[in-house]
Amino acid sequence: MPMEGLAGIVTELRRKLIYIATLFGVGTLVSFSFMGELIKKIQYDMFWGLSLSGKPDAAGLLVDISNNLSLISDKLASNSSAIAQNLTMMSGELLNISRNLTPQTPAIVYLTPMEVLMLEFKLSLICGLVITLPLVLYYAYRGVRGRVRTVLPVSITMLMFVLLAAAILFLLGAGYSYYFLLPTFLDYIYQDAANMGINATFSVHEFIYFIVVTTVIFGFSFELPLLLTMMSKLGIASRQTLAHYRRHAYVVMLIIAAFVTPDPTMFSQIMLMVPFVILYEISLIVMKVTGK
Repeated sequence: MPMEGLAGIVTELRRKLIYIATLFGVGTLVSFSFMGELIKKIQYDMFWGLSLSGKPDAAGLLVDISNNLSLISDKLASNSSAIAQNLTMMSGELLNISRNLTPQTPAIVYLTPMEVLMLEFKLSLICGLVITLPLVLYYAYRGVRGRVRTVLPVSITMLMFVLLAAAILFLLGAGYSYYFLLPTFLDYIYQDAANMGINATFSVHEFIYFIVVTTVIFGFSFELPLLLTMMSKLGIASRQTLAHYRRHAYVVMLIIAAFVTPDPTMFSQIMLMVPFVILYEISLIVMKVTGK
């Protein structure tokens, strides 16, 4: 009898794993066909508000002058080849100057033959995991719903609320990073390089990896209010303790920000610390209101 029960559990687990693997495979394959559009959208979202350096009006004027000189040179070629040659050289120099005055947008390039294909494959795997996650959580919920009260001092309703709050906070953090922090940061480093006469060229894999990792990091960082509230709820730390050691917490957050942020300057650390501090204080207010 125990063996029959174990066989039933194994069969049920096998069936669920097949469903999960099937959904993951289908989600990955379907997502793969959209990865090119996703990569283009990420580039647009990051660079649409870029403050391009240069003087496009002056560059256009020089191009017009260069074209006129070329026309004059062609007309004089039969009568005075020396003058025509000088005019042609002047036209070429004006074109070179105009290129230096034309705003240069960052160039996204691939450095190895398989770089773009592998990037699309990795992104499609991530999308497949995201698509599969709700089914995994559902199976996990069904597995623990009868035992959660004996394992954790929280109800099923509270557990579902925590999962919903975690998803909302993650989306808020990811949105803050993707739509505000990253475009601002990229504009800053672009302007810094442009002031030194350096044009930006990014590897498509490294660029997309940078965007995705930073977005995920900030998404998880916004889970702080939920984490602190749950610590208080479970009796791990009281509001008074968290309020008393807030300065220590800020120092720890600054150290963490120095490791997880993508650049060695203080810019991104500050951009991460500001919401950290705000979220920490919001957590204390929530715990005070709820009496925890």
